[in-house]
Amino acid sequence: MQKIIITTLIIISVSRCYGQILINEISAGGSTDWVEIKVSEDVSAIDISGLFVTMYYGSNEKIAGSPVTLRGKDIPETPYDDRFAVIHFSSSGGTDETDAAGDINGNGVRDLYCNNYGLWNTDCVVSIDTDDDPANGGIIDFAAFSNRDGSVNSTIAGYMKYASDSGEWITCSSANPQDCMTYIGENGMNSYSTLSRKKAADTNSPDDFILTQYSTPGRDNIVNHIHGNKKTAEPLSDRIIYRPDREQGIIPVKILVHKKCSVKIRIFNAAGSGIYSSDLLRELTPGFHTLNIRASELKGKLLTGLYPVKLEFYAEGRSDKSTIYLVLLRR
Repeated sequence: MQKIIITTLIIISVSRCYGQILINEISAGGSTDWVEIKVSEDVSAIDISGLFVTMYYGSNEKIAGSPVTLRGKDIPETPYDDRFAVIHFSSSGGTDETDAAGDINGNGVRDLYCNNYGLWNTDCVVSIDTDDDPANGGIIDFAAFSNRDGSVNSTIAGYMKYASDSGEWITCSSANPQDCMTYIGENGMNSYSTLSRKKAADTNSPDDFILTQYSTPGRDNIVNHIHGNKKTAEPLSDRIIYRPDREQGIIPVKILVHKKCSVKIRIFNAAGSGIYSSDLLRELTPGFHTLNIRASELKGKLLTGLYPVKLEFYAEGRSDKSTIYLVLLRR
């Protein structure tokens, strides 16, 4: 009896500490698999390093070996959005962007790497857990997805049962558990589609997620795209503020890609002369992208003022163009 009470108290404690951490986006169709997690808006700060993001199968490891703090609201002092962390299932490894390490690769996303068994692009589950055992009541959040081919994988069905017993996934009343998993299409996810959490409250059900053609790791999900958008891609702002004394030599160009495309960037001075021309950046997938330009690659002396930035997007035999402005500010 005492053991039961202690176990119950541990489970309640886990729920209270970590219950506001959610699976936000899942990618299982690309060259590597990844899962984005986030925290609720009312969370001031929480360390996720000791948790596991896993499909349970095979061997798994915790998120990081030193603190990784997520927050309910982004803070300007960090180069990434503090609400999100992206967990890459990668055997080749990578350097974890912990609190101490910062944004090592400069992509504006908090990237973490775990040598975990990858995700299946048929029947699969993803869980945030206190360890890699689904049976001991440590599940914090859970998602299940399927191509609904008519026959569920029995191991996956077992993981779903543990999640249901923990109150983290619906109890399936169908004879085929695939009916209680988010549908990813008969061919599964492609290289850039993801399962994205909707903005509605967490219901621990397939309705929490939607298959979208936008991959948005480390950023807000795009779940309400209007089909038929004629734009290939577009800049997220009409100007870029660059302060040489603050920005460490990097000029970020942020764009939203609607259709898979290639991009070229040109920058001009006030006299109309070209001072920068990028290589053709090929095969950018739908979603948010930050294209970093090294200020050292711009030609000539940079003076305070406006510099036109021409963005050229090429896709499916057509091209689109946009003009924004680089605003250079010196002390």
